[in-house]
Amino acid sequence: MNIKTTMLKGLLLFTAIIFGQTTQTIKVIVPNNTDEVYITGNQESLGNWNPNLVKMEKISDYERSISVVLTYPAEFKFTKGDWNTEGIIKQLNDNPNQKLKSPDSKNIFTIKGWSNNIDGEALGLDYNIKFLPSQYVLGGGRNIKIVLPNNYDPKNKYPVFYISDGGSRNFEVAKNYLETMVGAPYEIIPETILVGIEHGMTNGESNRNKDLDVNYQETGQQFKNFLFQELIPYVNKQYATSGFNVMIGHSNGAEFNHYLFLEKDNPFRGFISISTNFYGKRKNKDVDTRMGEAIKNYNGKNFYYFVANATYDSPDRIEAGDDYQKLYKVNQNTKIQFKKNVYTRNHNSLVPESLFDGIRFVYKDYKVVEKYQSFYDYRDQYAIDMESFYGLKVKYSLNDLENVLMNIIETKNEKELDAYYDFVEENKLWQNGVMKEPGGMDAMNQGNFYYHIGALEKSSKQYGKALEELNLTVEPQVYFGNFHFVIESFKKLKDYERLMEVLIKSRDYASTHKIYEGGNKGTLLKLHYLIASLSAEHNMAKEEGEKAKQYCIDNYFKNKLYTLEEMKQLSI
Repeated sequence: MNIKTTMLKGLLLFTAIIFGQTTQTIKVIVPNNTDEVYITGNQESLGNWNPNLVKMEKISDYERSISVVLTYPAEFKFTKGDWNTEGIIKQLNDNPNQKLKSPDSKNIFTIKGWSNNIDGEALGLDYNIKFLPSQYVLGGGRNIKIVLPNNYDPKNKYPVFYISDGGSRNFEVAKNYLETMVGAPYEIIPETILVGIEHGMTNGESNRNKDLDVNYQETGQQFKNFLFQELIPYVNKQYATSGFNVMIGHSNGAEFNHYLFLEKDNPFRGFISISTNFYGKRKNKDVDTRMGEAIKNYNGKNFYYFVANATYDSPDRIEAGDDYQKLYKVNQNTKIQFKKNVYTRNHNSLVPESLFDGIRFVYKDYKVVEKYQSFYDYRDQYAIDMESFYGLKVKYSLNDLENVLMNIIETKNEKELDAYYDFVEENKLWQNGVMKEPGGMDAMNQGNFYYHIGALEKSSKQYGKALEELNLTVEPQVYFGNFHFVIESFKKLKDYERLMEVLIKSRDYASTHKIYEGGNKGTLLKLHYLIASLSAEHNMAKEEGEKAKQYCIDNYFKNKLYTLEEMKQLSI
């Protein structure tokens, strides 16, 4: 090697060091042996964010490689030739750029999947991810995440919540809330489908601010067209939806919700707007006037609008939330349910707390029995309301009716209790340990509630029926565990003949059937004592009374009902 060549190489090396350049080999492991991989990044050797310019070499079935001269730090992504086919490396949310800070940085990457064909199950996800092509938005489409209820059944109909930051943690928060609030034991909201929209990237930049264009110009209206004409029709076609759609938006997404509301063909019936703004006031001077008119003139089905302000947010956002509340107060409309909450939070920490409240507000009319003035109102109107408000075919449960029943008991409304029993039977809401399938409430429980409202004739009639249906529709433990109500019911009626008949039949049943795991010893002693006492007190059924008295003497053990001496002295 001559001196000139050595000097030239040394000079090139010196220049590379000065400008932070070096030749670097980058390798990727791909999920499919047919994958053709391109690398694109923030410098000329990486294609300057052109997704189909720099192709990597196939080294083996699942390994691709390229050697390029880099300036550090280097940022890049892997694609299959366009921005809709980004390689997923670490996380789905926002799919961040990969970075090499120096020649010593990790240079081997594993692609878990491609953004237009993500296998959620293979990635351990409990939701589906689909790429939806679009003729409107940048990049020609968007990834959408679809979370179905655990008990999803295409025969039912489900409301749908959309969230415009499907690639952020906001999606996970919404998902967790919707899953937690539904079903037993909470049953706060109905089963709901969640659709998260990922904005993706174009030329290395996120599409979010272009999709959620706060001035609602070309790209914003294109995203609206994607929502109205492509995404929502697709979801409605693929899944069993009820027609009740809600959009969740944070920051720019909250501002974008206002524009969606102003559209004549708006398919949403609810908005949750977290930290909103009115940027449009600067470009479009009458935006607030249009909002007010839209609120005032709205004449569709019930609409729910929730706005959240943060005390440590930027002043213009706080002002916008306040302005929206003023617009509603000036243009109040009974068709629109509006609420603004203020939280001691900042722009981002506001999301979790307000999102829970927003979901709850949207479902403020779900399972709210108290709004109906009587049981009849609930019975006749609730199902109609749920279909009108949320598109739901409701399934009643006894848990829903707890407040109704307690109100009937407190007001001692016998006619409403009759109607309640009919309703339970008609909708087959009751099932106990001996009933093979749901049906009406058993006679013993009916008798107890009649007793508590003072309908003694009905309670005693039901107690007699319960005795005849022991182990058929009535659990023996329930009957004998509540036997003091049986006694009091007949005593208050002063119907001692029927009481004696019930006592004798109850004794005979307890003598021949196992009621409790520990045996019937205490129950039998009590029943014989009651027969003997009733016989002595009212001079009736003397033969049965004498037999009961002798049983109490022969089988005596210490108890709270009587002493042995007292029983011996009992005169029948």
